[in-house]
Amino acid sequence: MLGVAGVSVIGRKRAAARMAGAAACAVALLVPQAPPAAAAAAADSGGGGELRPEQWGMDAVGAAEAADRNDGGGVLVALLGGGVDASHPDLGDGFTEGDAFAAGSGSAGGATPLAGIIAGRGHGREYTGGVVGVAPGADLLSVRVADGGEAAPDALNEGIRYAVDEGAQVLLLSAGAASAEPDEAVAAALGYANRSGALVVAPAGKGGSAYPGAYEGATAVGAVGEDLALTADSPASGVDLVAPGTGIRAPEAGGGYTTVGGTAAAAAFVAGAAVLVRAEHPQLRPAEVADALTAGTREGAAGAQAPGYGAGVLDAPAAMERAASSAEGQPLFDESLADQPREEAPGPPVWALWTAGVLLAVLAGLVVVLLFRRAGANPYDLPSRRSGRERGRGGAEGRENREERDDREPAGAEARSGGRRAPAGRRRGGRRRR
Repeated sequence: MLGVAGVSVIGRKRAAARMAGAAACAVALLVPQAPPAAAAAAADSGGGGELRPEQWGMDAVGAAEAADRNDGGGVLVALLGGGVDASHPDLGDGFTEGDAFAAGSGSAGGATPLAGIIAGRGHGREYTGGVVGVAPGADLLSVRVADGGEAAPDALNEGIRYAVDEGAQVLLLSAGAASAEPDEAVAAALGYANRSGALVVAPAGKGGSAYPGAYEGATAVGAVGEDLALTADSPASGVDLVAPGTGIRAPEAGGGYTTVGGTAAAAAFVAGAAVLVRAEHPQLRPAEVADALTAGTREGAAGAQAPGYGAGVLDAPAAMERAASSAEGQPLFDESLADQPREEAPGPPVWALWTAGVLLAVLAGLVVVLLFRRAGANPYDLPSRRSGRERGRGGAEGRENREERDDREPAGAEARSGGRRAPAGRRRGGRRRR
């Protein structure tokens, strides 16, 4: 049997074990655990096990700083391209699959990386995984106008007008109709978008593939690498400004991530920055938004005013500052028009009322006359009952008159008889004639 000392030792050991277990539980509660969504993001990142893919382009344009001021909430941006995979976790809510105007029935999803650059929302706890775009609070409308290649002019025309009618304030023509000559219908659609208050952004093209970036009313975007030098596919002219366009990590259709580049990816950065400006200053017109984007640029690798750079490299915070200067003093709406009483539509002049009244009176008189004549007319010359009765009475009276004339006495007879006349129907001798 154990003595008192043995029991005391065992008690102390049990107490120590309980204290160690409690400490382990406390440590487990205090150390944050990776959420399942973040673990899925790490698996999706495709190498390196990082929760968020490296996004040098977002840092280059100052996207996080600009989004802290306004994340683009309340602005609808339309992406006209090869369609978007809405099931990707980085897109989340705020995405709408619009109508498709592509001639074929190819699988959609080619524009998914551009959608992530514009309005990626990330995923996981506190958005620690995935891609966060330039304007993560914006609403995205996907309009499919192509099936993996260039868009037909008819599809682009219809897609632009559809996006504008749906309320899009910024349009990105990621899949343009590359041609040496502009299409009249597409040019008219861009004019319709500008007049409706929508800014159109398009990739800049080379030579015979200059459109849609070369259309009047479209902001043409070139591309630069991490060293801010022009990429090989970025043209040396016809560019309004440039943005990151090489090694851009972005969501991929079907899940996971991919690396994209080119002027289309650069145009997506500019479209996202345009959304931020529109959300911060909705009273600005499309041309004023474009001016703020170009005025708020910085120098590229070749220095200021270098060929192919346009105004310079996109700088989202500087663009918002320029927009604030342009919007200073401009109300969100015209207060004078809002306070002005509503005017009633002017009525017709007095002479017109008098003329109409006279014409109505004349027409009414003509109608009465026609009805009266119609009521008294006998177009078929049919005998009426009244006329028959009158003719019958007239014949009887004629016979009576003739009989009376026959029964009259010769002239002077009345005088000889003392002025008396024989009753009608009787002979002078008193005998009745048969």
